[in-house]
Amino acid sequence: MTTPPIPLPDIDQPSVPMLTDWSHTIQIRPRLYYRPRSVDELKRCLTDLLAGRPWKPDSIRIPGSLHSTCDIVVSDALIDIYDLPHTLEFDPDFSAVTASANWRLHDFLIELSRCTPRGKSLVATGGTDEQTLAGLISTNTAPPTDRVTLFDTLEWVEFVTVGPDGTSVVERRVTRAEPDFRAVVCSLGAIGIITKVRFGLIDEPYYRVVQKIVGIETVLGDLARTAKTYDFWRINWIPDSNKGLLWMATLLPGKGNPLGNYPGDKSEKAIRFVMSLVQKLAHPGPVLDWIEDILLKILALTFGTQVNEGPLRNMIPVDRFSPLTVALSEWGFDPADTQRVLETCRDYYAKAGWPNLPIEIQLTKTDDHYMSPWNWPGLDRIIKFDFQYLTEDLDAAGIAGISTHLEGLWRELQRRNIPFKAHWGKINFLDYAQTRKIHQLDQFAPSVRPVFLNDYLRTRLLPPK
Repeated sequence: MTTPPIPLPDIDQPSVPMLTDWSHTIQIRPRLYYRPRSVDELKRCLTDLLAGRPWKPDSIRIPGSLHSTCDIVVSDALIDIYDLPHTLEFDPDFSAVTASANWRLHDFLIELSRCTPRGKSLVATGGTDEQTLAGLISTNTAPPTDRVTLFDTLEWVEFVTVGPDGTSVVERRVTRAEPDFRAVVCSLGAIGIITKVRFGLIDEPYYRVVQKIVGIETVLGDLARTAKTYDFWRINWIPDSNKGLLWMATLLPGKGNPLGNYPGDKSEKAIRFVMSLVQKLAHPGPVLDWIEDILLKILALTFGTQVNEGPLRNMIPVDRFSPLTVALSEWGFDPADTQRVLETCRDYYAKAGWPNLPIEIQLTKTDDHYMSPWNWPGLDRIIKFDFQYLTEDLDAAGIAGISTHLEGLWRELQRRNIPFKAHWGKINFLDYAQTRKIHQLDQFAPSVRPVFLNDYLRTRLLPPK
């Protein structure tokens, strides 16, 4: 049976959407945007594109939730798998589930919670649970804890890819026991299109969460004590101060209220109020101005304490109702360098200005995946700094200023010889030489299929010509 050609709309036709990331800083107008409704359609689409029907794209990328605030998904051909059937197949005892990889994490966790009287769950979540399972795996989303990773119970991953001949389309399943598994998590979309996954499950846990303003040294001065005290935690360092909003979650014994949830994110609503005042009083930019500085300090003084209890799916991803549009970078460091990083930030921001949002700091468990920013041989955990910028009121110059501001900090950290690694889906300034130095690129390279590399990945994964 002859495969019908893929329609190729002209660039100006409305059937080709203009896509934007969550931060509204990246705009993508692909030449081809295709949403297959079955794996067979997906394979036919990929086969046609490899054969040059209707044309051979420079690269093929697969959007997840467009949560990345960098060019990692920009391509002239996008294949969006969200319209594939959403499937769940539980083991008879509900100890594991096989699922299509296009589930949004929030919806996936809700379905797990319904499958037994107790409910089932993954061991953790990231902060933003609108990401698809495929997106989580491809960028190695890390939860705010050094006790577990999101993928501790990931048993295998199935994906559609290109065969060794460069023209055929094949399906592969890689299990945790296989050496190639180290290339699958944090695969960057470079090895193929993830379609199905299998996770081991746990009984749904419940947590008590407290949020309050504290001195940052009470949390960061003794990281071992902090990690021992809280199951999950992070602190948002308030710009130009020694205080932060601490979010801390501790496990509740037994089964709690399954409807427990956040009534609304008090801190982010307050930040929105602050920024609305700034709009009226000044022209907002990516760095903190004196009006924002005063208003954020007032917010810190008046925040009080917020307490919530509920299931992991509602308590751990505190950002899922976030009303803020944010661009960020996410860099991991050796915990032993925490004070040096804090000192570098203070020194750099004293000259260049502070970001216009708090800096998020948390511990993350290390792993051994080749391209993972959390792969630090010899360390059990790293400390992660998320440098955040409110973007929704910024003009083009303000958006460009975010990268300039971050690159200055990147170069200052390098100048001070502080080692760090960057999340691939957030703003970074990696090049091939640095990628090869700090990642296991030689081991990862055999799994890469060039058709899935865009300019962003080529400059980081391939040697310069």
